[in-house]
Amino acid sequence: MYRVAFFDWRKAARAVVAAVMILVSAPTLFAQETGTPGELLDYPGTLLNGLVTAEVLMTPDKCRKLCTDRSGCAGFDHSSSTNQCRLFGGIASAREDTASTAGTRYPITGYREPTPVAGPPRTFDHYANYDLFGFDLDQGAATSLAQCEDFCRENEECRAFTFNEWNQKCFLKSGTAELRLEPRATTGVLTGTAHPGYRNASVVMEYYRDYIISGSQIGNSRVANSRDQCESMCWDREQCIAFSFSRRQRECRLFDHADNRFPRGGMESGAKIQPRP
Repeated sequence: MYRVAFFDWRKAARAVVAAVMILVSAPTLFAQETGTPGELLDYPGTLLNGLVTAEVLMTPDKCRKLCTDRSGCAGFDHSSSTNQCRLFGGIASAREDTASTAGTRYPITGYREPTPVAGPPRTFDHYANYDLFGFDLDQGAATSLAQCEDFCRENEECRAFTFNEWNQKCFLKSGTAELRLEPRATTGVLTGTAHPGYRNASVVMEYYRDYIISGSQIGNSRVANSRDQCESMCWDREQCIAFSFSRRQRECRLFDHADNRFPRGGMESGAKIQPRP
């Protein structure tokens, strides 16, 4: 008696589908094992080619975050013309495309170098009424404290700066030394730098006859009979950096910040200062 074997096409089809699924899934699984969470390398003007695991419409920032948060995502590209985001489980190659931007977990073999991702902007701790002597890199005109700070931020060698508000001058510094009391100045020191400390030197009063101080006044004007009396009021207050006394009106103004001085007859002014070393 003979037994006839029939070929089961349904089982064969299921086996083929399973084999295909394994081949398709393998790169994705590999990417999940080798991918590292964190920032992606930046490839502006780039279109990727590889194993696409997802396509969705969203903004480029959300597309980048979606890939960054998935350890199995080897990279993404985003089209500005269609707003389409594609996630990749594996990347075979890339080509230039001005309408697309891409990010990848690792550098793309045989393609150009990624664009360096800009770090957070450098910030500075401010010390109003203080000068930083020495370590000069460069100096020039500046119209504001913010502009002087920007000059330092743009110079990689700059670790500190001093802005002389009265003279509109900006001094960039490569290092720090002890801070010197100076009513004309505000100093900025790169955040994270050790505190420079304060200079241990006598504080004196520098006088400006027929000049009036402008700045941040401490409270209301006070009555005083002489410049010496007005000056004593300033010495009695630690936050007082300068004063102006009107001989005619017997009026005394105290300041915790002096942004400038201007000629005016009948005025007596002064500011606390530590002389230059």
